[in-house]
Amino acid sequence: LGVFLAGTYVCKALINGHEYYSEEYIVHGWPGGTALHVELKAKRTALLVGETITVTCLARGPEILEDNWKYPGKAANRGTKTVRENKKDQEILYTLTIPQASVKDSGSYSCSIVDIANNEIQTKEQEIQVFAGEFVSIDPEFGEHESAELDEVREFRANVHSFPNARVTWIKDGIPLSDVTAEISTSLRQTSETSYMSVLTLIRAKGEDSGNYTMRVENGNQSRHVSLILEVKVPAVIVDLMDIHHGSAIGQSVVCITRGRPHLRWSGSSCKSIKHCGNNSSFWVPLATNSTNIVFDSHFEGNNLESQVVFGHLESTLAVRCLARNEMATVSREVKLVSSGPHPELTVAAAVLVLLVIVIISLIVLVVIWKQKPRYEIRWRVIESVSPDGHEYIYVDPMQLPYDSRWEFPRDRLVLGRVLGSGAFGKVVEGTAYGPSRSQPVMKVAVKMLKPTARSSEKQALMSELKIMTHLGPHLNIVNLLGACTKSGPIYIITEYCFYGDLVNYLHKNRENFLSLSPEKNRKEMDIFGINPADESSRSYVILSFESKGDYMDMKQADNTQYVPMLEMNNASKHSDVQRSNYDHPPSQKGSSECEMENLLSDDTTEGLTTTDLLSFTYQVAKGMEFLSSKNSVHRDLAARNVLLSQGKIVKICDFGLARDIMHDSNYCSKGSTFLPLKWIGPEIH
Repeated sequence: LGVFLAGTYVCKALINGHEYYSEEYIVHGWPGGTALHVELKAKRTALLVGETITVTCLARGPEILEDNWKYPGKAANRGTKTVRENKKDQEILYTLTIPQASVKDSGSYSCSIVDIANNEIQTKEQEIQVFAGEFVSIDPEFGEHESAELDEVREFRANVHSFPNARVTWIKDGIPLSDVTAEISTSLRQTSETSYMSVLTLIRAKGEDSGNYTMRVENGNQSRHVSLILEVKVPAVIVDLMDIHHGSAIGQSVVCITRGRPHLRWSGSSCKSIKHCGNNSSFWVPLATNSTNIVFDSHFEGNNLESQVVFGHLESTLAVRCLARNEMATVSREVKLVSSGPHPELTVAAAVLVLLVIVIISLIVLVVIWKQKPRYEIRWRVIESVSPDGHEYIYVDPMQLPYDSRWEFPRDRLVLGRVLGSGAFGKVVEGTAYGPSRSQPVMKVAVKMLKPTARSSEKQALMSELKIMTHLGPHLNIVNLLGACTKSGPIYIITEYCFYGDLVNYLHKNRENFLSLSPEKNRKEMDIFGINPADESSRSYVILSFESKGDYMDMKQADNTQYVPMLEMNNASKHSDVQRSNYDHPPSQKGSSECEMENLLSDDTTEGLTTTDLLSFTYQVAKGMEFLSSKNSVHRDLAARNVLLSQGKIVKICDFGLARDIMHDSNYCSKGSTFLPLKWIGPEIH
């Protein structure tokens, strides 16, 4: 049709004298001077069989354009072409789509755009490959063995061909290298859709960089690897030269530790003329490798070569030289071996003397330790024996008693506090137990434990005490067991916390506050304990003297008085035994003496220490001892220091879980079918 100017065009026809007009045609024109521009792009240049090939050709020009495609499947009429025009930007986008690509579709794809007005043509090409499946290959630019100079910067490159994308990992001696380190770096650069360049760089080569390097390439289900052995050249150096078993009668050894790469070699030589050895090689003789008196051994320990020479016997003083060499350096060091042959008697005498001194010092230390060590004996044993007088005795070994695991208390719910008291090998600390029971979520307790210096015998004794406490059961007037920690750590015995401490310190602290009883109060309190205040002998039996300022109060019997035994309290006012669930609170009393007993157990210290308190302490100790006796347990060390005072002035006996080997204790004598303590029994039994 030719070239049209911009404007509106109508076709006019005359038929049989009549004029006919066509519809209007608008022709747009663009200003000249815009050059033709063509861009060809492929969505992907590498594909697998069955995927879709998409190629776009963008043409930009001022006049009428025409496109022409060339590609491998055009003859078979494969592919569809779409056109989209953008008049505003004077662009036309041609898109070629080939679904279900095959290997035959691989090749060159070209798009030619013709500017009809200017008779100009531009062609763009793009290579596209269709692969039948995944593949990976490595083309290294290094050999299997490589070397590097010390402090040299070296690069090792490898070309990788992979589809789909490759993942490259460098490994040294079986350990993966990080992407970037201070000494070694790795990089991966993609040169095409199926080609990569991987580079391993040594920043400054060191001896530690020597080793086996492996480059591993993976893509999907396929993997390949290539390896190289790198040797960094390090000058030979002697790390250490040692003389072992110097002066021994069985021989001496010289150990030479060397380091260096490559081809490290060592040799040994000796010199008998010590004064003329020096650097004069004429006096140095190579060590005889075929001698029965010399044994050689060499092996690698990491990067070091460890060489050892054993001399069976030295007749005279000898100098030994260790020589290490490689292509970069040669170094040597010497050591002198002193012969022990001329003075064997002196060596034996010195050894015997040293051994004798060590034995004497050890005996002295053992005796001192034995004398200073506290005698904490395991005092319960299983014994079935016959005494000299013909009686049979049976004792219980606490280690044979079972330990109920229900007493176990979690360590993470026990918080230890200040130390309440300590001995030679044990201590008692204040603690807080969380969740010991439903009624008491938090409870202050006392925790008994051993010091770190305690030995196995003390640990066994503490475990025996724990088993005895679980065996005896609870009572108001003994220190009751609340729990124990025996697993995963030191042994802890958790007991009741007694606020006022032991009875000795309590009496000593309150001795100045001791009050004489008024007649009215005296009568009321004496009635509680069944004592007749009208009886002169019972009223004046005990007199406490405070004239002495010592640690203990003197107790003496008044003149012209007769001993009157203290009557038992009636059943209504006795302390009842407690159960495990309510150790901490004394049971309420019934009957007419309820108020009186409540006053006796009061924590009110404004009245000071009264005679009633002393009688109450005595009575409670008796009740506690009665309970221990009912359990066939003998305390054997009952004293005010082993009696604790808790809130409410409740007396609790402690350290009852220990016993003594009375058959071998000089403080006990055989009477009938049992042993009696000489220091604690009444004189009428002697």
